[in-house]
Amino acid sequence: MGIVIRQSIRSSAIAYLGVVVGYINLLWLYPYFLSSGQIGLLRLIQSSAFILATFGQFGIPQITVKYFPELKHQRGFLSFILISGVIGFILLSTLSMLFQEPLIDYFSKESELFVQYFQVTLLITLFLIQFQILEAYSRSNLKIVIPTAIRDIQLRLATTTLVLLYGTEVISFDWMIKALVLLYISLVISLSIYLVSIKAFSLNISFDFLRGGLFKKLMRYGLYSLLGAGGTQIVLQIDSVMVSAAMGLEATGVYTIAFFIGVVIEMPRRSITQITAPLISQAFQKNDMEHVLTLYRQTSINQLIIGSLLLIGVWSNLTSIYQFIPNNEVYIAGMNVVLFIGLGKLTDMFFGVNGEIIVMSRYYRFNVIAVSILAILTIGLNYLLIPSYGIEGAAIASLMAMAIFNLSKFAFVWIKFGIQPFTLSSLKFVLIASLSLLANHFLPSIEEVLVDIVLRSAIITLIIMLPTYWLKISPEMNGVIDSLIKRLLKRKT
Repeated sequence: MGIVIRQSIRSSAIAYLGVVVGYINLLWLYPYFLSSGQIGLLRLIQSSAFILATFGQFGIPQITVKYFPELKHQRGFLSFILISGVIGFILLSTLSMLFQEPLIDYFSKESELFVQYFQVTLLITLFLIQFQILEAYSRSNLKIVIPTAIRDIQLRLATTTLVLLYGTEVISFDWMIKALVLLYISLVISLSIYLVSIKAFSLNISFDFLRGGLFKKLMRYGLYSLLGAGGTQIVLQIDSVMVSAAMGLEATGVYTIAFFIGVVIEMPRRSITQITAPLISQAFQKNDMEHVLTLYRQTSINQLIIGSLLLIGVWSNLTSIYQFIPNNEVYIAGMNVVLFIGLGKLTDMFFGVNGEIIVMSRYYRFNVIAVSILAILTIGLNYLLIPSYGIEGAAIASLMAMAIFNLSKFAFVWIKFGIQPFTLSSLKFVLIASLSLLANHFLPSIEEVLVDIVLRSAIITLIIMLPTYWLKISPEMNGVIDSLIKRLLKRKT
């Protein structure tokens, strides 16, 4: 677990630096220079590209992670997965053209502007496919820090530049949208350069290793992974798409701001699961279920601690956070969206790496069934709740879908493997988190907003972390804190 902690801390630090850039973008720069409708269009284009890219990948990122220990020495492996991504995009584009009319009809009433930029969405999809394949390849090499920096910092800084160019009237809004394609091209180039620098980028058009039934085996796994990952992306992105179609781009803009505040909570989970998935794959290869159980429980409790700390901190300071947003009277309608999105992300973190365990095991087909049902359920819940509850309905649908999905995966892992992630420490921490919420209720408000945020956050952190450390809820967390204390004491001496 040491490598998980080290890589996760570094990756999380970069991810949160990216969050700072994202905060400046979405909570200040965007509302200052862009209308809510323009923000909604940016979100819709990228959400649609993520959904399309998942189906255009043919499950290649999942194939890469699962079979990397077996195929990492095959010189043609990297070429195979990249070419597969291009073929997947060609098939996806063909299908998009065939179903162009229904797509236009769906968005033309409330989000007609999106229809004009659908070709831009397709081009972004192409380079997003290639980036995500290279990212999975890098992750399989246990290198997640630089890919995280490229995805979370480089992309956001480049977007900042585009918005500033538009805001200062150097380029038009039309060119700003079209230039998004260049940003995604830059991601692919940057990650390729990094892989070359660590001698992990070797192209060889030799696919002899695919003989003996291996190609069929990979494609079968890829197909199941495609359906599973596609359903997952529907769950993650469909809310914005359906809000756009039902309520328009302005409502999507309000939803986007709230969603971004809520989604901050899951940043550590991304880093932890990215480095844990290959380790789970290796453990299954060695039939080491004790190690799988250890990873399962460690990720659950550590993600619960970090996620709860962030969610409680955000919710306690939410009114103050919205005061920093330009034109906040437009966006404050999304406050409850933040809570529901945050609870959904915390639910996902609490259940640990149950999805990764299923995907890396021989029961990976179950993930397809579960995710397919979940995707249908998510679309249905959004369809029912958005007309009645608006953007809050979309957030509630996301929370309900995430809870049901994780409960089903939890039950499956428990039945098939006899392991579950929860211990007495989980219950102890839930009580600690509940007490911190109660304490926040009695904390007085300070008129100076920034001072109130700093002091309130510091007090909540102490209320949560002191008993967590004292009760040794997470040995890994205690180890990190002890290490930091030792470094501080060395610097003083």
